[in-house]
Amino acid sequence: MNLAALKGNNSVKWLFGLTAALLAWRFWLLPQLGITLYVDEAQYWTWAQHLDWGYFSKPPGVAALIWLSTALFGDGLVGVKALSMLCYPLAAAACWAIARRLYDERVAFWSAIAVLTLPIFSWLGLFVSTDALLTLLWASALWAFLRALDTDRWGDWLLLGLICGLGLLSKYTMAAWLGAAFLYLLAFHRPRLASAKPWLTAALALLMLSPNIIWNINHDFPTLKHTADITLNRQSGGGLASLGEFWAAQWIAFGPVLGSIFLLLLLRVRESWNDERTRLLLWFALPLWAVVSMQALKSSANANWAAPAFAPAVIAAVAWLLQREKKKLLIAGLALNLLLVGLLYHWPQILAASRPDSQAKLSPYKRAMGWDELGRQLKPIVQAHPDAILIADNRTLLAHMLYELRDVRPLAASWNPSGVVSDHYKLTTDLRPHVGKDVILITDTTPGTDFAPRFAGMEQLARLKVPLDAQTSRNMDVYLLHAFKGY
Repeated sequence: MNLAALKGNNSVKWLFGLTAALLAWRFWLLPQLGITLYVDEAQYWTWAQHLDWGYFSKPPGVAALIWLSTALFGDGLVGVKALSMLCYPLAAAACWAIARRLYDERVAFWSAIAVLTLPIFSWLGLFVSTDALLTLLWASALWAFLRALDTDRWGDWLLLGLICGLGLLSKYTMAAWLGAAFLYLLAFHRPRLASAKPWLTAALALLMLSPNIIWNINHDFPTLKHTADITLNRQSGGGLASLGEFWAAQWIAFGPVLGSIFLLLLLRVRESWNDERTRLLLWFALPLWAVVSMQALKSSANANWAAPAFAPAVIAAVAWLLQREKKKLLIAGLALNLLLVGLLYHWPQILAASRPDSQAKLSPYKRAMGWDELGRQLKPIVQAHPDAILIADNRTLLAHMLYELRDVRPLAASWNPSGVVSDHYKLTTDLRPHVGKDVILITDTTPGTDFAPRFAGMEQLARLKVPLDAQTSRNMDVYLLHAFKGY
């Protein structure tokens, strides 16, 4: 075995060791945070109980991932999150393969470490989101694309189509990757477009998405309407301030050193463009940032909406540093990122020691706190009225309580007298067939005037309260509504 191969094997061992250590840290950390699922995670869990080709706000990828994860590891906190948490280390492996193909073992090794320790992926790596699968498949598609360009084998092109199809079933944002790939071929490999291979690759991806399209047709396009609403129709916020906040969040999500290096790559646009490898990596990062930036300018944009773009961008930043022998600066940047991640992971313990009276109020995990205890308080009430339908007037309460009462599995419905479909539960549940039934209403506000006329009687059963700290609590009122009369 030559020296280069020996170094390569050692680097792979180091990567496996670091990946295992980071995963162990995250899996150990979860039960220490004092949280349960976030509302989107709880909603995705309810999706996974009824697998389908589509859901109100997303394609089926995240539901299928949770279904498999809970089948393997159970419905507890870690079981729901396990496979999603594994997606980011797998994305790091895909970035290692991309960097190794474009550069060498050294760039591959440090690129993978950068992805593993990147603040945005470290934060998202604690939760279930559509970004997990999308980031993995975005990076994997780029690796398969490079293989297909190198070999032009049918197997590599069809593998690319398979990955892109899975990406589209995870989140429609994958369409931006396909658009970038088409433009890249048009600009730099136009003769390839004369072959049937890239076109059949795209056809395979669309074929895999077709069951979701049919589902949307059969349900009056709820996912497409929701996606259009949040990307095209929403008018609140926006402007230069919103755009500045989004890009500031992207810089923090990179970490100070890698974020600054990436900005330098953008400022030195001619140098970056003339380097074929840097140009390719930015080609599959910048379009997504451009789309989300326009969304931020129009209304608002969450920092994670461009998460997949970080994968190729990080490789470009790491390669720039190593090509200029700035390894010490790279290591300092990675160490600083790891420090930031440690502060974020252990912020609840820091607050408990320094600000115990307001630790929930100042915690980034606040939205996932207290729901498990509310569920424990609600459980005996639901069990005392086994024939009553559990209803809520908002998605958040229904998603959380359906998860927390998963061993009871109450029959539930969304309160929807207007008939307007604005969330998953309004799409998939209907109280109208249950005329004459009693109803348990859970709410975090005073019940509106539309309840009383539609029931024979109404009584408050409990006011549930879970203190989160000395200043903050999670509250929920429970009512028994008798004999539903219909909307």
